[in-house]
Amino acid sequence: MWPGVSQVTIGFGIFAMLVGCDSPARPKPWRHAPDPTAEAARAPSSPALADVSSEAEIRAARKHTLRIHVDAEPGRLNPLVAPTVWGRRITLGTVFEPLIRYQPADRPGEPGRYAPRLARSWKIQASGLEIRIELEPGIKFHDGHGLSTSDVQFTLDAIRDPRRGVDHLRPLLEDVEATELLTPTIMNIRLKRPSSWVLRALAEIPILPMHVYDGSLLAGGVLVGSGPWKVASIKSGTIHLTRFDRYWGGPAKIADLEFVHERDAAVALKDAKRGDYDIIPALVPAHWPDQATSPGIAATFRPLALAPVRLRYLAFNVTRPPLDDPRVRHALGLLINRKEIAKHVFHGLARPALWPVWPGGFVHGAETPAPDLEPTSAGKLLDAAGWGDSDKDGIRDKDGVQLRLTMIGSEQPRTTSDTARKGPTSAREYLIDAARRNGVVIEMKPGGDSWVAVRVEEGKYDLVEMAWNGMVDADASKRLAGYSPRIDRTLDAMGAAWDPAERVKLAPELSAALAESWPIVGIVADAPQGLIHVRVKNVRQWDGWIDLTQLELDDKR
Repeated sequence: MWPGVSQVTIGFGIFAMLVGCDSPARPKPWRHAPDPTAEAARAPSSPALADVSSEAEIRAARKHTLRIHVDAEPGRLNPLVAPTVWGRRITLGTVFEPLIRYQPADRPGEPGRYAPRLARSWKIQASGLEIRIELEPGIKFHDGHGLSTSDVQFTLDAIRDPRRGVDHLRPLLEDVEATELLTPTIMNIRLKRPSSWVLRALAEIPILPMHVYDGSLLAGGVLVGSGPWKVASIKSGTIHLTRFDRYWGGPAKIADLEFVHERDAAVALKDAKRGDYDIIPALVPAHWPDQATSPGIAATFRPLALAPVRLRYLAFNVTRPPLDDPRVRHALGLLINRKEIAKHVFHGLARPALWPVWPGGFVHGAETPAPDLEPTSAGKLLDAAGWGDSDKDGIRDKDGVQLRLTMIGSEQPRTTSDTARKGPTSAREYLIDAARRNGVVIEMKPGGDSWVAVRVEEGKYDLVEMAWNGMVDADASKRLAGYSPRIDRTLDAMGAAWDPAERVKLAPELSAALAESWPIVGIVADAPQGLIHVRVKNVRQWDGWIDLTQLELDDKR
């Protein structure tokens, strides 16, 4: 696990960026995310996923079944009660559906666009304070009950109620003031202020049937949605979804989906070679790239790059010297050897990244190339900021004070390969070594996640290692607001842009504003590598996953 990131942060997957549980200190209050609700804590966990289906069963169902390797315990599959990344992958868009579909761009770098899903249409009123939603008529849930605006209102209001504990989605609706029913198919969403991010949220929030989940969001483990597949079984290590023949949008192109939990990546690769899997979302470093290009794999699989929206970065405490000077922050950003970190620390399964702006990133837009290690330029910036080495002891100083900084992050276990390898073995070590050679002393203070959170909240640090998990084209103000007027103006303009294409146009201005003040410094963005069988057609990667509803299977393979 990346230093400085709590297990809770990783578990919340694409929505962790919104709860504020690992945000840096800045001129606005910082708060730690609340714990899951008592209801969620009392709920039974998902069934044990230990065994796998028999080889005969797999072969018999192969022609009409898409099989996906699940490399982590998926947890409970209810999409509102503390879902894992795999819980959302398995159910969102398949079993449960949002009001709006956020479709990927036709070509890389172009903006995504909204399209109808459960909502056949939506209209933003002139004031920007009301969204009129009209549902597609005739939609049925898997149990035969019809969808109505009461179900939408129930879902949105349940998320907005802190007592329900839907902590991963509630921040998405913080600008919603009320939901109003007009007819069984038409409703209004009233806003506290104009906010385009509410429309973006409607593409991520699954709508649940009120008659099933009103008493308890867990509903005793029952999973009833309106999607193109319904849950057939959860047993023998496999979550089996089968086609919902009465689906309002027409039958799914693939009859059955199977999500197979197998913790051992070597076993999963072996099974893939004999044709038991169609999708391996992520290979572990030990198996990439050698086994991914072996004859048994290369003949039937092609590479799959899901590009999850995740950035590893450093946050600065800009409220106290010397990091209140953007030149010092800029200098530290030039002392990060991103290429070496991506290669040696992440084994090539990450890429250098500077800002949270890239095609398919938190801010969807053109990317500013991350700088190489530039100690000479960093030294000039520190000189200009008044940090020289007056006594020639190798440590920069100013007005009699040495340039010493404190960096905090989570404790980092060392592996056998770490101790065997010479030189830095983590991103923090690369930075500390480069800074020391440039006259800057950085003291690393690791601790438990709660300790790090308290230190950040109290402002008792200079630098902190962070990981930002999120979704494409998201509200970045949770991380970036309050650092400079230029950044705030750009973020406000993005929040007022209802069309994703308009936000793409603002991305270069945000990058320029960040380069002016350097409130954070990116290190690498995750770039895991997976495999997908050649028989799978119409693959569109978007937001760190695949739209399973668009896939087809080639019967000839």
